[in-house]
Amino acid sequence: MWLVGLGRRDVLRLEVKAMKRVAVLGAGNAGCAMAAHLARQGLEVRLYNRWEDEIRVLKQQGGIYLKGCLGEGFVPIPVITTDLEEALRGADFVAVVTPATAHEFFARAVAPYIKAGTPVLLNPGHTCGALHFRKVLREAGGPPVDICETNTNIYICRLTAPGEVTVYNVGGVFFAALPGERLAALAELVGKIAPTIRPVPSVLDTGFANVNAIMHPAAMLLNTGWIEHGSGFYFYAEGATPGVASIMAAVDRERLEVMRALGLRPVPFVEVFYQYGATSQRALESGSMYEALRDSEPNRLIRAPQSMTHRFLAEDIPHGLVPMESFGRLVGVKTPVITALIELACVINGVDYRKEGLTLEKLGLGGMDVGAIMQYVQHGE
Repeated sequence: MWLVGLGRRDVLRLEVKAMKRVAVLGAGNAGCAMAAHLARQGLEVRLYNRWEDEIRVLKQQGGIYLKGCLGEGFVPIPVITTDLEEALRGADFVAVVTPATAHEFFARAVAPYIKAGTPVLLNPGHTCGALHFRKVLREAGGPPVDICETNTNIYICRLTAPGEVTVYNVGGVFFAALPGERLAALAELVGKIAPTIRPVPSVLDTGFANVNAIMHPAAMLLNTGWIEHGSGFYFYAEGATPGVASIMAAVDRERLEVMRALGLRPVPFVEVFYQYGATSQRALESGSMYEALRDSEPNRLIRAPQSMTHRFLAEDIPHGLVPMESFGRLVGVKTPVITALIELACVINGVDYRKEGLTLEKLGLGGMDVGAIMQYVQHGE
């Protein structure tokens, strides 16, 4: 199942027998990539998006033009809709492929329509997305469902033209389930459509392997002038200078210390990044954050955002660094660099990201000690 570096033909030859109809919620970069990928594997895909104008071209052409490592050509999608009930009707698997800022909306919105026992995949879960989604779904009166998540997006991809998605790489992502005792069954199911998943014990392991939260805030905040000037530099290849990378490395050290205090297996950023297929063997052996980003071929041509309100802060601070800081407080680990980045982002954008973000209370973990949290993530009670 852990097939990092899987060839394109191998991916497309997989037989999918455990599920037939999949609802893909979100028609952005990764949502279109997943919809096209699954449809090419013979699944009936129902693609949902909240805003009609974002899927108008897809509806007119009846599908998605796919380019890149998963093949070239037009992929028909039988249902493309803004009607959530239509998208979920008869679905035996649901993939939520959106920024983490949309998880709460979708958890509430699917509650009246999703069938009990239908697996939900968050691609990605960011930091503790599965915990947040489960809490909100329960509060909204939704049925009991298994929730699984990846630590980052399965697809490195971009919408490169109206109605067209280019997939640069299919990454080796960490995969976990909530409750953790359902991991084997869900990994077998999801592994048939996403064979590059790498199962890990719990959603805390995937949450703390949120590579975007490690990379993006530092690169955004330390390149503020360049971003606001609108120069459109290459975000990873040019924005991650040695000094910027040193701040990312400090974030990574704090993250790993919190993981140790929680009793999790700490995996350094460079190793996670390499397993994702985003950097070189040479960079892995160096252990250097700077070398890992410099050698990141799939990210090389990705341009910088044009605004500091971009999701690299608006998502990766409240749904990335805030929960890491919150867990740090629980276990008595200081996170001064993480805290500084949160503070700077709040000042630059005039937003209280801690108020918006995923604190332990918002994850349904308020008042629990570490033992109770581990019991909850493994058994759901």
